[in-house]
Amino acid sequence: MAAVLLASVTLQAGGEIKPAEEVTAAATPNTLADAFKNGEVSGQIRAGYIKHKFALSGEQDTYSTALGGQLKYETGKFYGFDLGVAFYTSHSIDALSGDKADGEFDEGLASIDGHYDLLAEAYLDYSYKNFKIRAGRQLIDTPYADSDDIRMTPNTFESVVATYTYSDFSFIGAYLTRWQGPDAEEYEFVDLLGEGDGVAMLAVTYATEAIEAGLWYYRADKAADVIYADTIGTYAISEEIELTGGIQIAKQSEKNNSGFDATLYGAMAGINFSGLTLGIAYDALNVDDGKEYFGGFGGGVGFVNMDEYTAGTFIVSQSGDAWKAMAGYDFSELGIAGLTVEYHFGEFAGDKHGKVIEQNLILAYTPSDDWDIELVYANIEDSHNDLGEDEFGNPADESFDRLLVRANYNF
Repeated sequence: MAAVLLASVTLQAGGEIKPAEEVTAAATPNTLADAFKNGEVSGQIRAGYIKHKFALSGEQDTYSTALGGQLKYETGKFYGFDLGVAFYTSHSIDALSGDKADGEFDEGLASIDGHYDLLAEAYLDYSYKNFKIRAGRQLIDTPYADSDDIRMTPNTFESVVATYTYSDFSFIGAYLTRWQGPDAEEYEFVDLLGEGDGVAMLAVTYATEAIEAGLWYYRADKAADVIYADTIGTYAISEEIELTGGIQIAKQSEKNNSGFDATLYGAMAGINFSGLTLGIAYDALNVDDGKEYFGGFGGGVGFVNMDEYTAGTFIVSQSGDAWKAMAGYDFSELGIAGLTVEYHFGEFAGDKHGKVIEQNLILAYTPSDDWDIELVYANIEDSHNDLGEDEFGNPADESFDRLLVRANYNF
């Protein structure tokens, strides 16, 4: 779950769930053949490098290099309908990766097999005026189910999503059944739920230049009911100074004695001036005894969102809290357009066991819309050495360092 720039946080109010556009006769091809002829090809070529260093635990360091990306085709509209397909792939480069036989190979970029090839998107759209529905394999970005593009290709979901927009409001309904991607830890489509059939979702969002807010309901079959709400506002004191603030809450209740029962509260604030961004965030998680937090499918909703941990994904089966502070600078103010640097410091602590301090350093350079390069360094310190156990049942140190570098070319 990639760390977020606090002063520019936006609601995950749908991602690919976009407002529908009115279909006019002029925009509609005369024949189905015209729709395919007027289709668009797009994609991304990505090169990545990842290294995990386990200096304190004594585990074998791992690293790998991979080349992959996405190739997408979407037809033109035909009486409100269009089709889209996207192929995702990633292949490790053996000469620049650790040896599998020696345990040096890092599977984070191209799976344990060192490669994957997948038809990750395949959907049918229908749009009419302010209504849109999409069915099939697709990108989705909502609080508890999102694309979370943290490695070579993002998560996608097999689902049906319908959206109706009215003024600044969007009304969303969806049903999700399967997914694939880095958070699924599979690059083939697998069931979202081990026992239940799928996840139903209803939401209403509100968005203007000054405020974004959303109310979301998820019903995960035989697992949990989740109600989540957040609001984030921005206020410009002047042309140079902008303030950001937000609050969030999630209430979860179990179904069929699944064990999910928790409440999450969070708040954040930030300021942006003269290219400098400063921010702070806090999340508290209350979990009933013997229960755990339902983390959803993706990067997590917490404002305390680091490269490795969020409050929900770290604390899980205990109550606790998490906080972070960050600073970022946009070097465009100094004449280097597209270069940004961020530093994030986060602390996660549970009331039964476990305390982690995570630090992130993020460098991004985007000289144009066509290409960019990013570097994310994460340092995780297991302060109590009790997040896991070794083969003898003794507390194991889960501290590690991770370096991820990605270069992207978009077409």
